[in-house]
Amino acid sequence: MVSNQKTFNLFSISEARNVIFGIATLWIGLFHCDNLTLATFTDNQFLIDAFKFFRGSGNIGVDMFLFLSGIGLYFSFKKDSNLLHFWKKRLMRVLPTALFIAMFYFSFRYVNGRYESGWKTYLRRVSFLYFFEKGERVFWFISLILVLYLLFPVFYKVIEKYRLVGMLGLVAVTVGLTFLLRQFAPTFYGYWEIALCRVPTFIIGIWAGKFVLEKKEINRNWLWLFLIIVIGMSTLMYFYTPIMQSLVKGYNKSMEAMWIWFYRYTGAVIGIFLVILDSFVCTSLRHKGRCNLLRNFFEFVGMYSLEYYMIFLNVNHYLERIYEVQPKHEFMLYFGSFFVSLALCVVVRKLCDFFMNYMQRKPKNLAELKAARKAAKLAKKAK
Repeated sequence: MVSNQKTFNLFSISEARNVIFGIATLWIGLFHCDNLTLATFTDNQFLIDAFKFFRGSGNIGVDMFLFLSGIGLYFSFKKDSNLLHFWKKRLMRVLPTALFIAMFYFSFRYVNGRYESGWKTYLRRVSFLYFFEKGERVFWFISLILVLYLLFPVFYKVIEKYRLVGMLGLVAVTVGLTFLLRQFAPTFYGYWEIALCRVPTFIIGIWAGKFVLEKKEINRNWLWLFLIIVIGMSTLMYFYTPIMQSLVKGYNKSMEAMWIWFYRYTGAVIGIFLVILDSFVCTSLRHKGRCNLLRNFFEFVGMYSLEYYMIFLNVNHYLERIYEVQPKHEFMLYFGSFFVSLALCVVVRKLCDFFMNYMQRKPKNLAELKAARKAAKLAKKAK
C-alpha cells in the first residue's frame, strides 16, 4: 500500500509478508552452505569477500522471520483472542509438518548408525525437546517457535496494556535473563543462546503489529535512516572478530559462544529494518508492475518456508557428505538441493494436509456411524 510520495504505509509489511518470508528462508539456506564460494569463478577478492559476508550473514533471516511472525500473530490474536483456538491453529500449522519431517530425518539417521542413543532420546529429538536438554541444533528453530507460541498471549497482554513501555520491559527482561544465564549457567547459555538472543526480535514484532494493522503512515525520510542503520550494523558484523579482539583480551574462537550475543543482537537490528526496507521495495515494485516473476518466486518459497527450512538444510548437507562435493561443484549442489527441496516441500505439505483433513473428518464419520447403528437398532426393536 503506497498512499503518496511523501509517506510510507506500514501495512506494506503485511502485503509483502510472504515475499519477505521467501527472501529470509533462502538467505538462511545460503547461510548453511558453508563451502559455497566465488573463488572458483573469479579472482576478484572484493567479490569473493562480499559474497562470503553476504552468505555468512544469512542467519539474519531468522530475525526477519521472527519479526514477521510477531506481527502475524498479533493480527491473528486480534481476530480471535480465544486461547484454545489460537494455540490449536498455530500448533496445527507447525506440528504435523515438523513432526513428519523430524520423524523421517531422525529415523533415517538412527537406521544409518549416525546416532546410537536409545528410543527415549529418539523421542526427545523428534519432539524437539533435545534442544533444551543438550542444545542439539538440528531443528532448534522449531523448538523456539513452539515456546514462543505458548508465551505469545503473555507478551501480547503486556504490550497491549503498556505499549512501548511494556515492549521495552519485556525486551529488558529477556535480555537480562539471557545475561544471568550466561553468568551463572554458562553451559545452558551455550545450548540456548541461539534461541534466547532472538526472543527480543519476536517481542518487537508483536509491538509493531499494532502499527501495521492500523496502517500507520511514516515519513519516507525515515527509510533513509533505517538504511543507514542497516549499513552501520552490517559494518559492525563485518568487523565482528577484530572488534572483539580489541575489546576482549585474549579473545579467540573458543570464547566465541560467550560473546556471540553481540553478533546476534546486531543481526536482530538489521533484520527488523531490512523487513521494513524490503516491504517498501516490494510494494513499490508491485505498484509499478515490475519484477512480478521474481516477487512471485519469492512468495512461492515463502509459502513453504517451514518445510524448506527443515528439508533443504539436511538435503544439502547429506548430498555433500555422500558425494564429497568439490568446491567447483558447490553451486551445482546448491541449486540441485534447492529444486529437490522445493519438490519435497510440496509433497510434504500435500501429505500433511491430507492427513489433517482425514483426522478432522474421522470423528464426524464415527459419530454418523454410531447414529446409524443406533437408528438401525431402534428400527429393529420397533418391528
